[in-house]
Amino acid sequence: MRNIVKTYNVGEPSELTVLHGVEFQARQREFVSIVGPSGGGKSTLMNLIGMLDRPTEGAYAFNGEPVYAKSDKELATYRSHNIGFVFQNFNLVGRIDALQNVAMPMMYAGVDKKAREARAEELLGMMGMGERIHHQPNELSGGQKQRVAIARALANDPDLLLADEPTGALDTKTGRLVMDLFHQLHDELGKAIVLITHNPELAEETERIVEIIDGRINDIREPSGMRHEGA
Repeated sequence: MRNIVKTYNVGEPSELTVLHGVEFQARQREFVSIVGPSGGGKSTLMNLIGMLDRPTEGAYAFNGEPVYAKSDKELATYRSHNIGFVFQNFNLVGRIDALQNVAMPMMYAGVDKKAREARAEELLGMMGMGERIHHQPNELSGGQKQRVAIARALANDPDLLLADEPTGALDTKTGRLVMDLFHQLHDELGKAIVLITHNPELAEETERIVEIIDGRINDIREPSGMRHEGA
């Protein structure tokens, strides 16, 4: 991302610039965290990295392709194949079971029913959820919901996982298990991961820490400590 500016309500009295010329990059197979205080621009930057929004100014290349040259329809298709999202509040569909939640992105990608359900079952098994594939979200704990959400994020085998406070709604022990899963995905599957967090201890587990304050990159550094032993 080069010189990313995001301004809301342009030309109106309520005009507000949230990002001021941000420069950001993540390498293939890299685990990078974005940290900073609330209101500093983390969520806005996440939406732009995730291709959920367009900047007011700036350029973005993903695997060498110019993102903003694409139409909204092209961008939606490109996003679904290249980025997997994991949110703090899981964002699972409440009326369908874990299997169908994980299969849903593949349905939109045009994968046939048998193949997408087989892939969903495989991913849920990888997440330790093989015995709960037919449980609906209201029958699962917070940690189980997040494991379903991670399986869903992997459905279309994306190059990048974008995780927004993925442990924020979990207790410490369950959050630890979820972070260990991210390390496993990074180490064993070679997934690039961008972790958005306000937790400096979690950020220290990643390979590079990007700090954003008041809409500007304030610091980029390598972690000072060792990764958690269980990771």
